[in-house]
Amino acid sequence: MTEIGRILCLFFNPETRVWKESCMSVKTIVVESLLYRAGAVLISLILLTVLIYFASSFFGNSISTQAQNVEVAELAAAMAPGDSQTHYALGVLRERSFMPEDLPESLKEFERAVALSPSDFRLWLALGKARERSGDSNGAELALKEAKRLAPNYSDVQWAYGNVLLRQGKTDAAFIEIRKAVDSDPKYASPAATTMWRIYDGDVEKIRKTIGDSHYVNSALAVFLIRQGNSDEALEIWNGLPKDKLRTDFLKDSEQLYAQLVTGKKFLNAIKVHSKISAPGSKTFKVAEIDNGGFEAPVTTRKPSVFEWNIANGVRPQINISGAQKKSGRQSLVISFKTTKRSDFRAITQTIAVEGGKDYVFSVAYKSELDTSATMKWDIVDTASNKVLSSTDSLSENSDWNTLTADFSVPEGTEGVQIRLVRSGCKSAVCPISGKVWFDDFAIE
Repeated sequence: MTEIGRILCLFFNPETRVWKESCMSVKTIVVESLLYRAGAVLISLILLTVLIYFASSFFGNSISTQAQNVEVAELAAAMAPGDSQTHYALGVLRERSFMPEDLPESLKEFERAVALSPSDFRLWLALGKARERSGDSNGAELALKEAKRLAPNYSDVQWAYGNVLLRQGKTDAAFIEIRKAVDSDPKYASPAATTMWRIYDGDVEKIRKTIGDSHYVNSALAVFLIRQGNSDEALEIWNGLPKDKLRTDFLKDSEQLYAQLVTGKKFLNAIKVHSKISAPGSKTFKVAEIDNGGFEAPVTTRKPSVFEWNIANGVRPQINISGAQKKSGRQSLVISFKTTKRSDFRAITQTIAVEGGKDYVFSVAYKSELDTSATMKWDIVDTASNKVLSSTDSLSENSDWNTLTADFSVPEGTEGVQIRLVRSGCKSAVCPISGKVWFDDFAIE
């Protein structure tokens, strides 16, 4: 055995301190064992490196999907530089920072993400939008065109591509893509209607011809028209929608239509719309009828309808439903006073839909046990002009059940009146009042 062989033999037999006969006889066996162990170490190092790489990529990817700020996303991209998701996440967060210097960096991240996963249409879509925001309309068109090639039937791609074409003046091609998007996904019906409204200057027929005459388009047009103050045409379109879909497919648009009618004080049509979209068995409202006038049903305190009792927030005076005193039925409304400040007075109101040009009579029963120098009464107010049309007599301080009435005429064009409890006769900030008053049997005839 050579000297090297003896050393190697001794190395792999460290417990020995003398030359043994076995070491003297080892030749190629020692060399083969050394190569085997060296190869095993090398393979282990390679596997460890691969394991670390994949672990880093996995954690980088996981972190990027949960990242809420740029710093975390940068860490994720550093851990997994070859993962398109990390660059996409970093691009999104840089874009959201609204810092001018972050916008070019955001675009670079989207470019890197696309380079790493060129078959992912979502990355091309993000890149196209980023390019357009940066002012590169031609680059945006190319990116979105590639996204469309990869996902020709995806509505988000069709919508983005169509809008880029539209802004470049390629209207014919743009309208084709926008209509495809609307046909694929109803969520684009409303923005499409808004866009076409500006282009065609409110020509509904041209709008329908361009983006389609589907029920979703018509529903979106109805909402858009009511926002423009055109309630008659909006209702005409809305009334053409399938009645069995008003509570489902078109509920959101119908609720917006109802809200706009209420805001515009178009109460007669608001009640009609409300009755059509209300769930079976739920509350509806009627023309010239006070809702829950006898307080036999609970009074809604959280976001009540304009056609329900609206009681102002506060603790003074206390306002409750009482079963101890009532003119009829089982219950009445009781107000308990123990205040000295004029400001301690909670408004109680309700809006009632009425027909313009007609005469009505308002009535309410009350019982009082009060000690006050002030007076209280009910006003009937024109919702269109906010003018008081009529008032009841003032409440007596102490009275058994009695009835107050007020005659009033509704002006032409007015569709609603509001009844409201008011207090008068307070000549200073100090206005003591104590005791109770009960109200029951509100009615309009």
